[in-house]
Amino acid sequence: MLTSIQAGPADAPQLVLLHGITSSAAANWPSIAHWSQRGWRVIALDARGHGLSPRWQPQQLLRAGQQLVDDVVEVLEYLPTPTAGPKPILIGHSMGAATAAVVASQRPDLVSALVLEDPARYGTRSPSELLRRGQARANHVRRTLVDLPASLAALLENAGTPGQPSAQEALPALWASQQMDQSLLETGVVAPEVEFTQLMQSITLPTLLLTGDRRGEARVGAQLLAQLMEQNPHICGQVMPGAGHQVRRANPQAYYDVVDAFLQAQVPASATP
Repeated sequence: MLTSIQAGPADAPQLVLLHGITSSAAANWPSIAHWSQRGWRVIALDARGHGLSPRWQPQQLLRAGQQLVDDVVEVLEYLPTPTAGPKPILIGHSMGAATAAVVASQRPDLVSALVLEDPARYGTRSPSELLRRGQARANHVRRTLVDLPASLAALLENAGTPGQPSAQEALPALWASQQMDQSLLETGVVAPEVEFTQLMQSITLPTLLLTGDRRGEARVGAQLLAQLMEQNPHICGQVMPGAGHQVRRANPQAYYDVVDAFLQAQVPASATP
């Protein structure tokens, strides 16, 4: 089973956090702190091959996208039922957001709502392009591991730049890249193998979709977000000015303001943290 970091009251409404590729539960610590201090039960997962979770086996890589989904379903089935509040709410970024959406599509009985931060979009690139991008990402990770002090110094130098890890996040982010099982990168898989617009149309749960307005960086963007909201009334959305793919990092306060309001609307008043 996937490893996790858990914080907050044991009987409180549950938030399950799913990180993006090359990240980890530990790198999600700002969100863990934010929501656990506000009375939520936060369960931040290490995806397979990330953090301290089990490594990828060759046969699992043949169905890597669905394996990401199955791993989360296993955790959700194992979680104790909270004494108050709804079923868990999934909050994901990039690969984690795409995984959360497929989990909700396949097993809506396990989830009450979704928060999707600029999901990775399956079906927008050819298999050969995905492989090239995966190899490039793997090579970048290997380069960071050659000289860890220099890699940390580079992260700290860029800290504060919109979309980049803060100074407090730099070390967990570097640790996450050290722990990454690069076999997933080499497959090119960054999302479960479900075409993105069809996936979004299949969702039947309240969903908040956040994206940025930086063209070439945001995976969803304003135009597609408007289309998705028109096609599916369960989806509401927000375009964060100045953000690219890393919406929270671009403007943490604006991100938490929007997400907190959505979360409060999903929980009965009697169970509100």
